Amino acid sequence: MEYEKQLREEGKYSEVEIQEKTMLMSCLKNKLMKHHELYRFPVKAELWEDIWDQCINPNGSNWVGGGHQSGADTLDETSKISYQNKSGQIENGIVKITSHRTKKYPSFEEKLEFISQNHCDKYVLLSRDESEWKKGIKSYYLMIFDSNLLDFRSLEWSKHILKTGKKKGEHNGGYIGNGDPLKFSAKIDGAGSSNQLHISINIDYIGGYTKVIIP
Repeated sequence: MEYEKQLREEGKYSEVEIQEKTMLMSCLKNKLMKHHELYRFPVKAELWEDIWDQCINPNGSNWVGGGHQSGADTLDETSKISYQNKSGQIENGIVKITSHRTKKYPSFEEKLEFISQNHCDKYVLLSRDESEWKKGIKSYYLMIFDSNLLDFRSLEWSKHILKTGKKKGEHNGGYIGNGDPLKFSAKIDGAGSSNQLHISINIDYIGGYTKVIIP
């Protein structure tokens, strides 16, 4: 298999790890293919959580979908590694994901404290490049990385000041977090969007991706 060959060429995994990763990728691709036998719509949100949970817990789990929990979405029942499952859009080497809603935390410091907490061990993304889907190419980009790579306190935060419209020059209630372009940046929306957190991540910073194309 091409994926197994890639893992061996990297030279950093044991034989057991190679077999585990190969089996996981095989499970994921098979379930994505089954989904697209029925649906043209891409896998995301709870569907992504469900498929991932089935692959990491082939003997069953306590997974419950459908919520907007602030903690982990899925848990490997054997290793006890917790994951936040995200979709995300890819463009020019950057993957963009949405995350926590922070409206219930009044001050910026409270918002920053909340998003900086350890909500999971790893992020697992099943992202898409919309330009490929518009061409009829059903492709997914799998990315898995440690959550501690997103240190929100390392960003340079400032208030989001409106530049156009009737409220030009006013603070819209959101915040901009500028960071190293080789790593990541973030922003918190205004109150009208529940002060939701958006993250833009350099794909190389999180170790690249494994591409899955559905025939």
